[in-house]
Amino acid sequence: MTPARWTFVIIFGGCLLIGLGMGVVNLIAPGTATITFNDQPAIGMTGVGVATTTWGVLGLIFGLIVAGIVALFTRRKKVA
Repeated sequence: MTPARWTFVIIFGGCLLIGLGMGVVNLIAPGTATITFNDQPAIGMTGVGVATTTWGVLGLIFGLIVAGIVALFTRRKKVA
């Protein structure tokens, strides 16, 4: 696996885990983590879905940006 792909997997997976963890905490103890969707509190499985999707999209965006930067810096030079 190339360094760029590995970087993307780490960032995207980490963000998904943060979102899933936040959703599960909201599911177990609703007052602990505040998750809102359209200015309404999201509780139950809706909170899990909203938190995971939000963090997943953020992880996708930042993962692609950082993976692109890593790919630029780790590409091989052509020998003429």
